[in-house]
Amino acid sequence: MLLYFNCLYALVFGVLHQMIYAWKLSIWAPPLLSELLTPMLFYIWAFVEVLRLALGYFGNLAERVPWLMAFWVLTLFPQPAIQFYFMFVQRIAGWFILPIELTLCIGMQLIYIAQLVVSYSTSKRLVAKAAADFHLQPLDAANELALGA
Repeated sequence: MLLYFNCLYALVFGVLHQMIYAWKLSIWAPPLLSELLTPMLFYIWAFVEVLRLALGYFGNLAERVPWLMAFWVLTLFPQPAIQFYFMFVQRIAGWFILPIELTLCIGMQLIYIAQLVVSYSTSKRLVAKAAADFHLQPLDAANELALGA
């Protein structure tokens, strides 16, 4: 369910972030650092978010632990770091943050934290299930699998 709601929230976040950024650019002149980094980091966030959500969906549906671990790693870094930039570094660089931007970023960070916890426990359960399935196989079937027959 977290993946489903994250897809919807990411879409809303992406559209609103672009609209707010375009509006702020039309009214105020940003510092050079914010003018260069913000669009670049947004497009990195958008690309990685699509990849991360696809890994989470297909890893969960197919019960593939490597895909879920890739999802977990992408949830750990770079996504929260980019949200941290949107929340705090822009202000330090000399540009202002609207309250709606801060609210959107905090919501995304909360989703990331929840997904880290749930995906880690899911991966542990899938590894335990795979290990139990491996130990339940007859010895002859395990040897045939190991020999590639």
